[in-house]
Amino acid sequence: MSSNSEAHSRLIQDEFERAAEGFAERTAHRFDNLGAVEFSRLQPGELVVEVGAGTGNFLALFEQAGARVALDLTPEMLRVGRRRHPVIEAVCCDGAHLPLSDASVDLCCSAQALHHMKRPLPIVGEMRRVTKTAGRILIVDQLAPESYEQARALYELEVLRDPSHAASRPASAFRTIVRAAGLEILDERIISQRTRFSEWMWPGEYPEERIEAVRDFIARRGPETGKDFERDGDDWLFTGRRILLLAARAR
Repeated sequence: MSSNSEAHSRLIQDEFERAAEGFAERTAHRFDNLGAVEFSRLQPGELVVEVGAGTGNFLALFEQAGARVALDLTPEMLRVGRRRHPVIEAVCCDGAHLPLSDASVDLCCSAQALHHMKRPLPIVGEMRRVTKTAGRILIVDQLAPESYEQARALYELEVLRDPSHAASRPASAFRTIVRAAGLEILDERIISQRTRFSEWMWPGEYPEERIEAVRDFIARRGPETGKDFERDGDDWLFTGRRILLLAARAR
């Protein structure tokens, strides 16, 4: 691992060690309305693994799985996840070096994790390696606009909010990454949701000075990000977009 990669991994760990409890509460229901389980074509009894699982809120949705394994770089996130979801097995590891056998997993997922990865291709390649020939890979992540200028402004906003944010990628980039990893896309869904700033940055989870810095950025440059920011009293409304990509080993 390069020194830059090591430094970014430490940044991820520092950010989420600090924020694990608040993160678990804030994101408890953020995946509930995506229809991800149905989209994944889950069959009862399958082994489901999530890379970058955090506190397990996404993996917890897969109740019909035979077993669920949460893999994450940050021990504190996994500790909180074990407490909240005791039926999920948790393993601390690097997503680019998964401690799993080749072709051993029915459904390998990554939800809201790849935007923390400067080099996502090795992670998606590992997800392919551990997935069975007839298995599936599910990627869920936030989207940037296709416009470079808007994606760049959004990246600046995201890094201000969360220093461990590595990239703001449009849908075309996710498709490219998946295909470059030797996968074929089975299905795709893009979902837009209006969200409140007050639900996106909780006091306690985020330092007050960081919240104020993000508020100031939105007031000055919000329109540049393509997120349709709109004032609502003391709050802001904006549009968040996520992509769901279901893939399999390319034949």
